Amino acid sequence: MKRDSIQENILEVKDLQISFQQKGRVNTAVDGISFSLRKGELLCLVGESGSGKSVTALSILKLLESPPAIIGSGEIFFDNGQMPRQDLLKISESEIRKIRGRHIAMIFQDPMSALNPVMTCGYQVCEGMRLHLKYSAAQAKVRALELFEQVQLPDPQRMFRSYPHQLSGGQLQRIMIAMALACEPEILIADEPTTALDVTVQKTILELIRSLKVSRDLSILFITHDLGVVRRIADRIAVMYKGKILETNDAAKVLNDPQHIYTKALIQCAPDLHQKLLRLPVVQDFVHIHQNVNANGFVFESNAMPEGIPRIAITDQQWTQRKAQIDNAEPLLEVRNLSVQYPLQKNWIGQPKAYLKALNDVSFDVRRGETLGIVGESGSGKSTLGRTILRLQKASAGKITYSGQEILLLNHQDFKPYRKKIQLIFQNPFASLNPRMTIGDAIVEPMTVHGLQHNAKDRKNKAISLLEVIGMSGDMFYRYPHEFSGGQRQRIAIARALAVEPEFIVCDEAVSALDVSVQAQVLNLLADLRDQFHLTYLFITHDMSVVRYICDRVLVLNQGNTEELGWVDEVIERPKALYTRLLIDSVPLNVKYL
Repeated sequence: MKRDSIQENILEVKDLQISFQQKGRVNTAVDGISFSLRKGELLCLVGESGSGKSVTALSILKLLESPPAIIGSGEIFFDNGQMPRQDLLKISESEIRKIRGRHIAMIFQDPMSALNPVMTCGYQVCEGMRLHLKYSAAQAKVRALELFEQVQLPDPQRMFRSYPHQLSGGQLQRIMIAMALACEPEILIADEPTTALDVTVQKTILELIRSLKVSRDLSILFITHDLGVVRRIADRIAVMYKGKILETNDAAKVLNDPQHIYTKALIQCAPDLHQKLLRLPVVQDFVHIHQNVNANGFVFESNAMPEGIPRIAITDQQWTQRKAQIDNAEPLLEVRNLSVQYPLQKNWIGQPKAYLKALNDVSFDVRRGETLGIVGESGSGKSTLGRTILRLQKASAGKITYSGQEILLLNHQDFKPYRKKIQLIFQNPFASLNPRMTIGDAIVEPMTVHGLQHNAKDRKNKAISLLEVIGMSGDMFYRYPHEFSGGQRQRIAIARALAVEPEFIVCDEAVSALDVSVQAQVLNLLADLRDQFHLTYLFITHDMSVVRYICDRVLVLNQGNTEELGWVDEVIERPKALYTRLLIDSVPLNVKYL
């Protein structure tokens, strides 16, 4: 969008301070920030989890519950040129209801939790139009179907009748966008709308938001932690860290010539799609953060060069040696003609008469010490493959041989030793950890199940040593999962997987939900542990740039079928399949502004 088409400010946030009171303590989430959103502009608010982005967005629509939220100071002025300029923080609840959805709409991060599961998607989209625009049910339905076409939903009539659980993540996100646009608001707040989506769906959603901004002259506040996403859509960028805005400028200037060391570190720590690195730079390795005693904000000191953070690539000789090492290694896992199908329809006596093929005649090997990447979109069969190897899902046909033993033929008791050798790291560490169990007990439990170590004291000492291996303190043994960040919980899940001294680990989207800086730490940790404990990984992901860093070879799946299998550099630089090219082209790069 051309800069001269951007007009006056439609939203101004001035000196906003928000705290939360919990158990007698007051924690500051937003610390005196100021920024403006211009008419027709897309402003990206960028930062890691805990930086205060979502709290800022929720405060604009007065969606923060008070208590525990306390707005200590600040003003949020809304001026659409039609209504009198007003401070949203000072108006009544009845007045803000007239603005929510009608003049300022919001797309939430998780559409599944934001949509009502017992109401059809069509009803929920129509609800706002009937409330704010006084449409009849018939008028609202016509408008909803038009919106479904605008957001490129297939079969709008079916979507209108469907419940949220019947649709995919990408379709639900489009429903949320249609709902937000229904009353033709002037401002759209998008809170991490593409975080959990595949890269191809993500690209489509970003292009849709950008096109709607232009066609409707929308002002958009786009919240994200991913500078690669920002690169595709932003007019301006504001970088947040721990409640403060560190840098605000045009997108091209922030991405091509960042002024703040934290912004430089955030850009550099993302994996590089077109370069295999020896190690990912980590923000904490280069940036020392402390709070100024004079309360002037955060001061950043760096031992890196001012112009940026070095990214050291693997040399051709090192990569050739790595390939030869893997070629000479024996196969640890062999999968032959593996198929998995689910019954879609059953007849009156309960016998299946139609099937969905989740995996169709898939074959590959994983050599000892190798990291094999499994990539594809949702529904490609990636997670089904991992679960079938672990025998959490029944195979319909094919063979899986582990260290010379065909494991699909083993009964439950005979397979138990292989459950020790083959471990799984789940995508969502919070859901996979028992909230009532301390992390120490969570790490000890698999050792107890498999009869490892001599006694409870030895198991506890082993758990503490594992916490130290993953970069955490042993005194965290007695803490509960809710007391840790997402990155720390993922480290705990890794420690639990290591507790039984496995040979083979299936990583199922283990870093997809993490901030880019935390992702870099976890990927580096996995690479270090692979070398230290001689591990073999099956790494499931939809992100080709992550594959380039951590994997040796990659298998591309599409709707249960193998598209191609090869060395990671060859597949990314010279893909043979059109589908692989689509995945690669959809990856948002973290450098250079378009």
